[in-house]
Amino acid sequence: MLSILYLLLYLAGHAITASAACAPGYYMPILSHFQLQLPYSTDGGGPLIVSGSELSGCNGYQNSTWFSWNETGSHLVMNAPPSSTGCAKTSGSKHCRTELREQNPSRWSARGTNTMTVELTVPKADDGNYGTVIGQVFSAEYSKPVVELYYKPSGEIYMGVEQTTTGGNTDFNPVGHVPEGTKFTYELGYSNDVLSFSLNGGIKQTFDTSQLGYPDSYFKVGDYNQGTNNYSKVSIYSISIVHK
Repeated sequence: MLSILYLLLYLAGHAITASAACAPGYYMPILSHFQLQLPYSTDGGGPLIVSGSELSGCNGYQNSTWFSWNETGSHLVMNAPPSSTGCAKTSGSKHCRTELREQNPSRWSARGTNTMTVELTVPKADDGNYGTVIGQVFSAEYSKPVVELYYKPSGEIYMGVEQTTTGGNTDFNPVGHVPEGTKFTYELGYSNDVLSFSLNGGIKQTFDTSQLGYPDSYFKVGDYNQGTNNYSKVSIYSISIVHK
């Protein structure tokens, strides 16, 4: 369970963004195609999971600390604590997250056309070696990342491409730079068995995943904190997904 002491310190040290009248799912209908994982538990077990139907509409799920719509009506605010807080984590991770996982469809073939385009800012990245994970392509076959997209406090962006199906062997590739707090757009693609990334509509950078066997996958997006001591904050203005 998330440390009560840490939560009090968090609330005291960081202003919580005031929420709009409705839940995020009202302003961003695509959230109904995701499930949300949060950094706390309601039963003392694993992290709280919120379904797409529970995210939908004006009365859908929201939480003023972790997952809310900005009061100006412009963006989704996602906060995540560091690992030192005692947050609820999955069995396969040491880190905390407020993260959306594509659920409809729950998996797709890398042989098709699959892209996720996200417009966002990162007002606060964490103190992990490569910063906060703001997007993923995740294998539906062996439950490990194909790639994690990292954003550092310095503004450096890295594609962490997994090299083995068992995980834990990542090739980090610098792919761009955006100053912290500056709005930008990224596109993650896994189409025709080619993994790709582009920044602000620029040239697509491609990466080989033959070592992984081009697995069926799904997208993730949000605020996956990789740090020990610093919280992270991600503000999302739009999400667009294409499958063909």
